[in-house]
Amino acid sequence: MIMKKYFNIIILFVIFFLLSAISISAKIDIGGELTASLINIIDNEGNISAYPQVSLDLELYIPPFDNNQIKSAVYLYTNPTTAQLDFMFKKLYLKHKFEKLHLTLGRQPISWSFGSMLNPVDFTLGAMVMDEETGAKYQNAIEAYIPLNWNTSISAIAAFPEASQDIKWGLRGRTMIEGYDLTLNYVREPEIYFMGTIIPASQRIGFTVKGDLGPIGVYGALGYYFKENDDSDLAYLIGGDYSYFFEAGNKIYFQLEYLSMKKENLSSILGPFFAGNIPNNLNENIGLILGMANYEIDEFSQVNLMTISSVNDGSIIIIPGYRNQLSNNLSLDLSAAIYFGKEDSLFGPTVSEGAQPKPKGMISVGLTYSF
Repeated sequence: MIMKKYFNIIILFVIFFLLSAISISAKIDIGGELTASLINIIDNEGNISAYPQVSLDLELYIPPFDNNQIKSAVYLYTNPTTAQLDFMFKKLYLKHKFEKLHLTLGRQPISWSFGSMLNPVDFTLGAMVMDEETGAKYQNAIEAYIPLNWNTSISAIAAFPEASQDIKWGLRGRTMIEGYDLTLNYVREPEIYFMGTIIPASQRIGFTVKGDLGPIGVYGALGYYFKENDDSDLAYLIGGDYSYFFEAGNKIYFQLEYLSMKKENLSSILGPFFAGNIPNNLNENIGLILGMANYEIDEFSQVNLMTISSVNDGSIIIIPGYRNQLSNNLSLDLSAAIYFGKEDSLFGPTVSEGAQPKPKGMISVGLTYSF
């Protein structure tokens, strides 16, 4: 498919043509973040492997003109597999606002997040994981957004996955009823060739709801997955959050949710928090309990604790973290992930022959400079 193969080149040419043809009097600025970190992986024998990583997130801030908006952002990073510098475009798109239609063409971030830690009905599973974005969020796509009124909209997406020759389709409607944010979406995944394996085409329908019950925020999602010539299955999520403000101005935030889904989709939805193979001895449906607590010590520092626990076998990941704003532009991040569980459990050590081993833990220390 020629359009998919040369998608970024076409967008880059269109943006260059518009910038050359239209005079922009305002200044074009550059901003971003430079991050240097050291990631230490601890295996089940207690051996520690250190992986230094450096990344640079650059974005051009181009002023809008004639109902047009151009976004360009590139992410440069050291590839942990090859230890060489690599890059990807996070944004390279043109957005035009018609009277009743917003049309976005190019490399763009797409996520149907609604405040949950995991999302079983996102446009791409694993685009957002525990409030952190992944590379799956950025798609070569065309999006049409139609605002019907102040709280109701429809969006349609045609994306061009790199691992497929076919188009990925998505449709989403959103509205608000009695203070509750409601969405209904549909995604058709094409057949994908990934790491020597053919993943068959599939479809899913998702529904989400989010609102408040007094001081507690509540939300949920229901997904129906079906494949060609295969059985269908359901995924669902229920959760809630609560914030408490102290007299001194600092805040503590709690979040708790339960997710149930088929195990074949679990590795993608957990993203960087899951390494290795899913044991064959587990049930087809996996239940996860997720919790998070975040405490703002002051306006410069905060601590947080996240947990992911498998209801099926009792294995668990504990993820503590600390962040400190050292100056206006420099921040320090400390985080860890500790895995507990029996042998061949979801988060426990792997002993099955031929299976990829899981780590015992991870410790990360990083500095981020914003400009």
